[in-house]
Amino acid sequence: MYIEDYKILLKRIILAFIFFPFARLLFLYFNKDYFLGIEYIDIFIAFLYGLRFDLSAMLIANSIFIILSVIPFRKPIYEKLLKFVFVIFNSAFFVVNLADVEFFKFVGRKVTIDIFDMGSDISNQAFQLIFYYWYLSLLFIFFFFCLMRFYPKAKKNFNYKKKVSLIKTLPLGFLIVVVTFIGIRGGLQLRSISPKQAYVFDHYELGNLVLNSSYTLIRSLGKKKVPEVTFFKSDKNAKELILQNRNFENSSVNVKSNVVIVILESFSYEYFENGYMPFLKELSEQSLFVEESYANGRRSIEALPSILTGLPSLLKKPIYQSQFQSNQFIGLPQILKESGYETSFFHGGKKGTMDFDAYCSSVGITKYYSMEDYPNQSHFDGNWGIYDHYYLQFFHEELNKFKEPFFTSIFTLSSHQPYSIPISMKGKFNKGNLEIHESIQYVDSSMRDFFEKIKNESWYSNTLFVITADHTQKLETKKYNNLLGRYRVPLMFFHPTTKLNKLKRKNIGQHVDILPTVIDFLGINFPKKLLFGSSLLNKDSGRMINLANNTYIFLRDDQLLRYNGESFRAYSRDSGFLDSVDPNKDYIQEFKAYIQYFTNGMKRNSIYD
Repeated sequence: MYIEDYKILLKRIILAFIFFPFARLLFLYFNKDYFLGIEYIDIFIAFLYGLRFDLSAMLIANSIFIILSVIPFRKPIYEKLLKFVFVIFNSAFFVVNLADVEFFKFVGRKVTIDIFDMGSDISNQAFQLIFYYWYLSLLFIFFFFCLMRFYPKAKKNFNYKKKVSLIKTLPLGFLIVVVTFIGIRGGLQLRSISPKQAYVFDHYELGNLVLNSSYTLIRSLGKKKVPEVTFFKSDKNAKELILQNRNFENSSVNVKSNVVIVILESFSYEYFENGYMPFLKELSEQSLFVEESYANGRRSIEALPSILTGLPSLLKKPIYQSQFQSNQFIGLPQILKESGYETSFFHGGKKGTMDFDAYCSSVGITKYYSMEDYPNQSHFDGNWGIYDHYYLQFFHEELNKFKEPFFTSIFTLSSHQPYSIPISMKGKFNKGNLEIHESIQYVDSSMRDFFEKIKNESWYSNTLFVITADHTQKLETKKYNNLLGRYRVPLMFFHPTTKLNKLKRKNIGQHVDILPTVIDFLGINFPKKLLFGSSLLNKDSGRMINLANNTYIFLRDDQLLRYNGESFRAYSRDSGFLDSVDPNKDYIQEFKAYIQYFTNGMKRNSIYD
């Protein structure tokens, strides 16, 4: 290739790129009512933010074209092939963006692979749709004409017979491909950009302006489509059955407080019961302590949606890595931010770890603190991040700077494999029977030091502390090394000046109960509620729902139900779940209602309706 070839390639790429923000303008115009009440400056900023996604989508659309363009081969017929590839791929991407201008009004989210569930309907109605939305059809014709008419051509006097030096062209061609790949992933950060990173604005609606539909469709390809569930005639019937069986009322508690959620890495309830968490056991006696509490997932990446959004992990992939990541989810930080709270999140790992930062931004976290924000990098544990006792001290110092009321959360990390503790603390703790036990005691000790230091701060007496674990880890007893025990984690609510230990009512708790419990305690009436968790302060008996090895599990009262997609089985909670028992038909109906409520609600982005 010659310099002139690269100039022509650049011009062609610029032509392709222009139409992506143009499609966003069309989306904004035809859906302007969706953005009512949002300041023009915020819309403009979101529009600019979306250019990053436009660049990624454009490079995906033109990746084959770019590769073909850097091949050092030039013939007139090859130039026609390049133009054909350019026009076809860019037209296909533009059709998706154009169709979503109207399709968005029906589903309330950007297009994903689920659109192919409507394949036969779309093909049967194709002509009707083309004529009904005639203005979109005309826009596509205009776009197609522009691609054909303004496609930059090679110079007429180009010498196709002149030999091309591979030594000169291949390195630069390879560099162009590498730059294209970097552009597709959105930069050199730890993880490539994803749809959830569009939802970083106070207004959820702006996230849908940032994204373009061809990008969300491509990102959802390869993700297995979730089939619709029809246990009940309608989703409304399923929801009504849940409401009949559960208590979602708020209690009489109404305490205006700061909120601090502590998420402990890998803390099983077994460690609590076997004496490896002495400080937290002391604190539990002064707290609303849920003796039978369960995580709604088995991985750290599944914990945040359950704890901060009240949504259990009932997909094979974490919610914010699934095809539903652009759905609207209303997080606890967002609810509190609307009530005047300052919001933040702390994790001593590197920024980008497990996409925590992107997810937190999407649910209302204003400030995310990571390892990079910690002032002394010599406290790095050599594996995951900053040792917990150092980072908790940093957490304390930052809390003193916050304006009340504030919401914050910290996710510890030292009890993650390889269970590192500082050399200076080696030998201080009991080794225990499992390699994790020493690190569990180290984190528990770090928590003791943290609470000892903060109890004299002015904000301490007016703060609700929620302490739980993301999931369980290594287990040693038969009591916990079973289907149910592998999800059992500690959960407590502690307030220095409110006797929460006298309020215990529920016999089963789970992560998704945290959000409704916090807003109940604070006296916030938030009408858009999910129906998986209920306040631990009311009289509901509690439930647990999870997805274990592609099998749904549901705990209610004395029965554990399992559903593998074909049949339901029931196990007695007291028997170790080895002896099958007759399932309670009412429990199965409620279980079915939850599966339909979740699945169809996610597919239609209507889970809050």
